[in-house]
Amino acid sequence: MKNTVKKNLCTFIAVIVAASATIVFAGCSDNGAPQASTGSEGVASQTSDDASAVSQTKQLAKKRETIKIDDIAWNVDQGIVDGEKYVLLDYTNNSKYTVTDFEMTFKEKGSVTEEDKENFYNEIKDKFSMSDDDISELKQRDISMHAETEKIVEPGESAKNINCYYYSGIYYLKDINHFNLVEPDVATIKYINDNKIYTSYYDFSTKKYSEDENTEEAYYWTTSELGTKIPKPDVNVVKKSIDNEDSFGFEAYGLSLDQFNEYVDKCKQLGFTVDESSYEGYYSADDKDGYNVYLSYKEDDDYMTVTIDAPSE
Repeated sequence: MKNTVKKNLCTFIAVIVAASATIVFAGCSDNGAPQASTGSEGVASQTSDDASAVSQTKQLAKKRETIKIDDIAWNVDQGIVDGEKYVLLDYTNNSKYTVTDFEMTFKEKGSVTEEDKENFYNEIKDKFSMSDDDISELKQRDISMHAETEKIVEPGESAKNINCYYYSGIYYLKDINHFNLVEPDVATIKYINDNKIYTSYYDFSTKKYSEDENTEEAYYWTTSELGTKIPKPDVNVVKKSIDNEDSFGFEAYGLSLDQFNEYVDKCKQLGFTVDESSYEGYYSADDKDGYNVYLSYKEDDDYMTVTIDAPSE
């Protein structure tokens, strides 16, 4: 694990602001059925059909068995990775589903005193060389933290050493005393059921669940010619990043570095050996017809990024 904590204070604030804005926006979407227009009988009929479809979807979601937070045995504590102390989240998947993503957000405890917060801000100011204006802006927000991973965790398996971060940003949390100022807020669990990825939310305050109506294919593969020129990864989860007549890109999850290297070898066997460039966790080359593949491996979440581009004319 590499410590990529940046010292740019504006970035620290901007990341928090941008991420918070995204969360607020996502939380304010209207999940209710659309209202019928009074301007046209045809429009009213269409929206009525849409409302019926939404209602039916909600009913099916209620009937379908879903994953529960009790199925996830999670823990946050201080640990050592590559010789450095970090605040880390571990969890074990005790459900019958494959978990594809897990995120925990933490909010300021109600018991936190003004003295606790003042000590926190002073330590943050020194740690990140922040200005008085930076701290003043942070003080307008409740203290918060988060941890997330896209590691594929099969039933009975665990994910370990998941970094916790300050607020909604990218700064590693290393002080367990800072983590003790927060408590669980929302857990987001994505899991596979019938080759679809579902998203379940658990609110620790209300002890209630919400199921996202949107799903995605667990294994996406293009129908274009580009998909015939590279091997399909032998994994459970493939997510599309781009798919058009010139490029096909995806992320394949749940691979070790050895499995990544095996995939590279398969690409070589298909002729991607022209003008090759490689180092550990990376490979790029053309074939004789000018098609290019770009492959990279992300060790933290055990996935690879693959892109194949058609030759430029």
